[in-house]
Amino acid sequence: MLRSSILSAIRALYENSDGFYQQDRAPPHYHRDVRAFLNENLQGHWIGQRGTFEFPPCSPDFTPLDFYLWGTLKDVVYRKKPARLWDLRAEIRAACATIPIHTLTKVAQPTACRCNRCLAANSNHFEHLH
Repeated sequence: MLRSSILSAIRALYENSDGFYQQDRAPPHYHRDVRAFLNENLQGHWIGQRGTFEFPPCSPDFTPLDFYLWGTLKDVVYRKKPARLWDLRAEIRAACATIPIHTLTKVAQPTACRCNRCLAANSNHFEHLH
């Protein structure tokens, strides 16, 4: 997925800006081949376990996908109880397509703000800097 869709989507969305890709601590994401791919393709621009930048793995402030998107998608997708993998994939794609862009922007905006504060604080504590 990184090679076939995620990386191209990141590049299309951010073009030549200094965007970052964030991994979570799912075991497949920590595999040496995945980290090697990210090091090669997103040099210095990925956050994750043993990445350029480590991050707090269970922080709701840094993982809106875990705390918003996946729960929302599960609610929508599993209402139809897809029986086959192909059906599950189709339902996930359809559910993603129905989420308005303004909703995704609203979900991601606080994360971007916190990431910018974290970078401005040189990855040190910054909660006291309001």
